[in-house]
Amino acid sequence: MQELHFAMPIMSLTAIISAGVMTLNWFMYQSADGVKQWMYSMQLMALTCLLLIGISYQPETITFAALICLFATFYFFVSGTEKFFKVTHSPKLWLAIGVVYFGLTIWFSFIDSNRAMRYIASYSLVSIAMGLSIRSLMICTPSQHQRTNLSRWGFLVSCLCVFAVLSIHLLTLDAQPTTAALSNLHTSQVLVIASTVCLPIILCVAFSLLCGAQQLEKMAVLAQKNKQASLLKGRFLTMLSHELRTPLNAIVGHADMLKRIPREPQKHAQLCDVISEAALSLSDLANQVLLQAKGEQVSALLKPTSLAEQAQTVHELLLPLAKNKDLNFKLRVDERLSELYFLTDKESLPLVLKNLVSNAIKYTDYGEVVLSVSMHEQKVQAGDTQQVVRFSVSDTGVGLSKSALDYIFEPFASNQLEHNISNSAGFGLSLSKQLVENLGGELTVNSELSKGTVFTFDLVLSVCEVPERIVDENIVKSPEQLASNRILIVEDNLLNQEVLKHYLQDTKMLCEYVRTLKAASESMADNQFDVILLDMHLPDGHGIEWWQSLQSQLEPAQAPTVIALTGDADEQAQQRYLQQGIAYCLEKPVSGSTLLSVLEHVGTAHTTQINPLKLLDEALIHRLNQQFDSHFLNTKLMYLADTFDYEFAQLQGLADIQAIDQLEIKLQTLIKECVELGLKALALALEETNQAVKAKQVIDWRALHHYAKQNALALQNYQQRVVSGIGN
Repeated sequence: MQELHFAMPIMSLTAIISAGVMTLNWFMYQSADGVKQWMYSMQLMALTCLLLIGISYQPETITFAALICLFATFYFFVSGTEKFFKVTHSPKLWLAIGVVYFGLTIWFSFIDSNRAMRYIASYSLVSIAMGLSIRSLMICTPSQHQRTNLSRWGFLVSCLCVFAVLSIHLLTLDAQPTTAALSNLHTSQVLVIASTVCLPIILCVAFSLLCGAQQLEKMAVLAQKNKQASLLKGRFLTMLSHELRTPLNAIVGHADMLKRIPREPQKHAQLCDVISEAALSLSDLANQVLLQAKGEQVSALLKPTSLAEQAQTVHELLLPLAKNKDLNFKLRVDERLSELYFLTDKESLPLVLKNLVSNAIKYTDYGEVVLSVSMHEQKVQAGDTQQVVRFSVSDTGVGLSKSALDYIFEPFASNQLEHNISNSAGFGLSLSKQLVENLGGELTVNSELSKGTVFTFDLVLSVCEVPERIVDENIVKSPEQLASNRILIVEDNLLNQEVLKHYLQDTKMLCEYVRTLKAASESMADNQFDVILLDMHLPDGHGIEWWQSLQSQLEPAQAPTVIALTGDADEQAQQRYLQQGIAYCLEKPVSGSTLLSVLEHVGTAHTTQINPLKLLDEALIHRLNQQFDSHFLNTKLMYLADTFDYEFAQLQGLADIQAIDQLEIKLQTLIKECVELGLKALALALEETNQAVKAKQVIDWRALHHYAKQNALALQNYQQRVVSGIGN
């Protein structure tokens, strides 16, 4: 074993160099699995070699330390290999190996100093480590890249070299080593020394090749994905074109019919309704596209909904599209649904049905398309009646092959089959599947080539009572019902101004129209307005920034109610507007009935508004200032409006899901807090709201929220007067 005596100093040098190279590899490939463990392995190997050089000074202690480092070296070697090749690590196996190895090491280092047995124990450890590493290499998933496969073969060869060199040392092991000069060594011994010295370098090169090959493989995969994304971009535009053309076709077709049918006001009104519905569906689609592009899941807003009416609306919207292709478009709705209302998302569900029906019509050349809505079993949970409702869209079109069914719901999926059913339906189907899952269902498909396709999904919906405002939602308020308020309309688009003028022309409201924020500021300086209809994106600035700067200059009694007219579909943006003092957010396109309804609520609030001081219990506020530090109260009231934003969002959510018991508890807690702060008018309003909830009446939570913020602002201002001595 003279070979080890001569090889160890040089091997220490090569091990240190290899440890340095592996440290650099770790800095370069930190994202690669197992590289850190390999770095530790090479560093511990260098430490082991350095310890073996100094073994003559304290043989037992240094020998034991070197053998422990050797165990750690090959533990990290195997751990890194298993992690790199994604093979499950087995700690129990290494615990058993460690117990046996440490026992032998302690015995043959301190009790029976037997060099041969120490070497046999070390050889067994390394052999097990090489075997586990080769096993990980063999059972890992093969790569499709040639460079990666070559590097794996190199790693296998390096493991076999380590095993071979150690086996030669074991076979030539002398029980009593003799000292010999380097010049007396045989050629075979020199070769063994050279191979021993090269072991750290061989392992380091194998590790480096694996890391580099994996990095190249990742880059190749990324390049392939980028190429695929570029191809999908063009297909996406085609898909989006299809989704946009469906409602556009309805708009153009019904507008043409409108011109051809003279002097039939009722028919004209029906056609205009369809045009309006189609335009709103375009708005819905734009919102959904933006949300999906941002990777967001569309949140379901539960509202009382008539499923029969929604299905009828979809049928009327897409019927002209079916007639143009001479298709029979049938609507089958369970008769029991005509008298029932369910809590569901009024926006998402129609969009799903429109997507499915328009796809069915597009890919059906003859025969029929059927939209059916039926009731299944009924469930009762905790007093809540729930009904399973099945929605189905079937056609007699070209159908889908089995291979196409595997990825028909993937975003922007496409295929190259002779029947290009998914070349333009992929976007709509992916979006529909996402929306159905958000509603608690699962969209499934059953199809055969040349026989047709059936899309089906079931929703578990809660049955609710028919709210009064839904019964009367199509009744437009007469102009006399709207208060005679002054309104400032800040809108830069002339076409949008004309639309708003049309909506407001028969009301008693005094309207002033401006196109810039500068002009709006000038109008505010000359006149006092009750309401501001404010576009958010204007040529000379953002609406919310203008209102923030203006709001600080106005007294609470003078502050108008601001209604945002915005194209922002982002819910976070709208929440930010509400937190900055905006009373309502109306998304464009704005319907006349929605605008007049909001203005009616605002007008009613203005006509019934009392003196701001009468909103408060002044005596209680003075007592609070005597009992507590005024600065403490100022700080508490500073965040009161934000607290109301959070509280009323919770109240609205509880009302939407019909959690009446929790809603009443929440209202009672809020009433108590208002009484303690001296908000007597708001406490009274909340008490009346609580009674209305018990009577199952519809609550205008937005109007109540706005009233609460007015009360909070009045309390804040009065508190400032008290602190400054004006309120005494």
